[in-house]
Amino acid sequence: MVYNLTNKGYFHMTQFTLHTLESAPEPSKPLLQDSINTFGMLPNLHAVMAESAPHLQAYQTLHSLFLNCAFNDEEKTVVW
Repeated sequence: MVYNLTNKGYFHMTQFTLHTLESAPEPSKPLLQDSINTFGMLPNLHAVMAESAPHLQAYQTLHSLFLNCAFNDEEKTVVW
């Protein structure tokens, strides 16, 4: 979780936008569509990352590289 410390010493959790295909910034829309095509739904993590297209693209690239690594399916399940 991400917290912001206010001047009164209280912690407030940062609110993240869960984007949809309609609300996402234009550069993120095709990436969100890729997520929907891959998973059959839009994972919340991807919906949050859509705020920054480079962030979401990097995550999707890392996910793809991980799926194609030398680990077997059981090892991937443990790691991921």
